Amino acid sequence: MSVAIVTDSTSDLAPEQAKALQVEIIPIWIIWNGRRMRDGVDIERSTFYASLRTEKELPTTEPPSPEECAAVFARLVESGHEVVAPFLSRTLSKTYENAAAAAERFRGKVHVVDTQTFSGGLMMHVTAAVEWARQGVPAREIVQRLEAARGSQRCHFVMPDVTYLGRSGRLNKAIVALGTLMKVSPVLRLHDGVIDLAAQSRSFDRSQEMLIDLAVRHLERVEATRFAIGDADAPAAGEALETALRNKLPRPPAGIVRYEAGPSVGVHGGPGSLAIYSMTFAP
Repeated sequence: MSVAIVTDSTSDLAPEQAKALQVEIIPIWIIWNGRRMRDGVDIERSTFYASLRTEKELPTTEPPSPEECAAVFARLVESGHEVVAPFLSRTLSKTYENAAAAAERFRGKVHVVDTQTFSGGLMMHVTAAVEWARQGVPAREIVQRLEAARGSQRCHFVMPDVTYLGRSGRLNKAIVALGTLMKVSPVLRLHDGVIDLAAQSRSFDRSQEMLIDLAVRHLERVEATRFAIGDADAPAAGEALETALRNKLPRPPAGIVRYEAGPSVGVHGGPGSLAIYSMTFAP
């Protein structure tokens, strides 16, 4: 039985990437000005960011329902596949919970993985799962490998305006106050599915430098580590971040990918946000 890979739209895979990888993406809902739109289906990234910079009312997100997840799983299982489904952290959204509930209907043929990350981190889980599936690795072993690599993953990010993340309730109010009232530029990290403060400075430029320092600090087995660099409608800044990271690494890594965050992630980070994710895979 072949293995199919399913994920959610916070993986930030562009449509052409998902097609090339043959990955099924279940979209997060974007709620904005009374409209419910599926990320990547009813709203494109360019339209989203143009509106995000000008609209007074800010969007929110809503997870796909168990029924929406089950519809995708059913189509794949009925066509003869076993499914491995890496999803964003259960601490950040009910998406994982809804997908796991849907998976129970398929008698062990659908394996939902809590990656404890999102965006570029989730993207790396997905691409690794695809590689292993194409090599013929069984579904349960793919899950085991993802869970083993999960312990090595790291995520640090910066944003010009922390209020986007603050209003979602995913960021401590004290950190929001630090960034708004105290005019401090925080460097945040995602650790075990929880977002907290990693460092801080008085300027966004300096925070980006600290972002690089934190990404390479205590890094082991660089040659086996993959990186993902994300930007929210800030391609020049993302390119500069990639250059700085490459110059800082002591040896070439296993890979570096750069991508643009989609609406599901951009809602909470806001325009101009930058992130570096890393994960080390066993040889």
